[in-house]
Amino acid sequence: MARLVGAALGDSGIDLEGPLVRIGRSPDNEISLNEEAISRAHLRLEYEAGVWRAVDLESTNGSELDGIRLRPWQPQPLSHGAVLVLSGTLRFDFLLGEHERAGGVAATVRVADAKAVRLTPAETEVLELLFVHYDEGRPAPRIATIAEVAERRFTSAAAVKMALQQLYDKFDLVGDERNKDQLAIRAQEWRTTRIRG
Repeated sequence: MARLVGAALGDSGIDLEGPLVRIGRSPDNEISLNEEAISRAHLRLEYEAGVWRAVDLESTNGSELDGIRLRPWQPQPLSHGAVLVLSGTLRFDFLLGEHERAGGVAATVRVADAKAVRLTPAETEVLELLFVHYDEGRPAPRIATIAEVAERRFTSAAAVKMALQQLYDKFDLVGDERNKDQLAIRAQEWRTTRIRG
C-alpha cells in the first residue's frame, strides 16, 4: 500500500487508502493539515490504472513534485520516493508498498490497460502534437493548446477539435474525461504514443 510520510503526518506517516486522497486545510479532506499556508483544498492524490498521480487543486501557494512546480489541474505521475512540497514549506515523501515496487498489482493493471487503437494519419498527428512542448525539451512542459496544434498542422482549430472528438471516442473517454489532458494520459497508459517524461 502506498504511503505519504512527512513531519506534519506524525512518525509513521499515512497509508493512502482508496482511489482518491485530498489534502488541504479543510476538515473535509482525507488528510487535513492545520497550516495557514495550505489552501482549504490544496492537492489531490489519485490512483487509476495502477498509477498514483498528484494534482494541484489551483492552490494559493502551489505544490512541487521533485522540485518542479505543478500546474493546476494537470495530473503528474508519482514514482516511489517522489518528494511533494506544499506551499514551499511542507515536505512529504511518497512511498510505494513493497508489493507495488516489485511490480505487483500496478504492473498487472498497466499491462491489462495497454490496447491497440487504430488511428488515422490526422488523428496520429494531432495526438503526437499534443506533446510538442515535451518533445522540445521545455523546462515546464504542458499539453499543447488547440490553437498550437492547428498552427503546426496548418489547419483550422475546428479540424483539430473534430480530430480530438474522434480520439476521445477511440480512447473510451466519457463525461468529464473528454479533455486533452486525460487523452494524453490514456494514450501514454495504452502505449499508443511514445512515453514522455
